Amino acid sequence: MTSILIILFLALLAWFWLNSIRAKEIAMAASADACQQIQAQFLDQTASLKKLRVARNRNGRMIFERTYTFDFSRDRETRVQGLVTIVGHKVTQVLLDEDSGTTIL
Repeated sequence: MTSILIILFLALLAWFWLNSIRAKEIAMAASADACQQIQAQFLDQTASLKKLRVARNRNGRMIFERTYTFDFSRDRETRVQGLVTIVGHKVTQVLLDEDSGTTIL
């Protein structure tokens, strides 16, 4: 019985790890696209996980909601932070914080 629980735990851990990798790839692509749309430079070519929580989708099913941060620059001198929120594997919002206000894509 114990070995079955250990195998189940390891399988669940592997699934979560693969799911997280896929979500980060989606966040990086959304960040790069948002930067390209406003003609900004996507710095460090990466996004980092800021928040992970369990939410419900439209069908009421429990799903992970992840918020990633990324850095970008419009003038190649100042570093500004943006946010990408992903529910499941769907981008729900991209926030680009700038001096003139927040741009939502």
